Amino acid sequence: MKRQAVQQIEADTRERIISAAVQVFAKSGFSAGTVREITEIAEVNIAAVNYHFGSKDGLAKHVLELGIASIIQVRTDSLRACVARHRPASPTVESICEALVVPLVELGSGRYRDVMTLLTHARADAPPFIIALVEEKFAPLHEEFVDVLQRVLPELSRTEIALRYDCARGAILQTLVTLAPALTLVSGTHGASAGNHEVTTRRLVSFVAGGLGAPPS
Repeated sequence: MKRQAVQQIEADTRERIISAAVQVFAKSGFSAGTVREITEIAEVNIAAVNYHFGSKDGLAKHVLELGIASIIQVRTDSLRACVARHRPASPTVESICEALVVPLVELGSGRYRDVMTLLTHARADAPPFIIALVEEKFAPLHEEFVDVLQRVLPELSRTEIALRYDCARGAILQTLVTLAPALTLVSGTHGASAGNHEVTTRRLVSFVAGGLGAPPS
């Protein structure tokens, strides 16, 4: 078999493994998701996983790094575009919240939905090396958001802003990736609107802006 054909087969195998791993880890989490499940979906043997990624941990790290890079780029672009639109003045709290919410809603409803679910798992049940990876990769983005918010909300301490920003991100991620949203379960609510991205975005922006811009406690 020609070298080019071999390389194509190996590339296809890697992609199948990565795709299967995203599905399994998003469904079961990093700890509960097994290599056996991944190999069954990808239609490969365990040796293929070890050959391409070294181990389950190596595969998990690779999958997260791929997804995180794209998510960070989209979110960074959104924040910087928001700041640029308002120059020379500072952006409003609501516009910053839109820059935070809109990309997450779009990412959570598209091809990166499973990766967004992975990030939620990483906050809950991931092994320490996964948690460390997520913190390392996202740190510059979080610092940039807090920097912008601090210029807009000078009456708040940096610690208070960081806490509110964390709460905002948690609320957004929980709303977008939860498997049992209260909106669809609580009697008297209108769960059908939960799938409307425009409505979801508007509600989240209003909620997050209220929290971030609240008077000092």
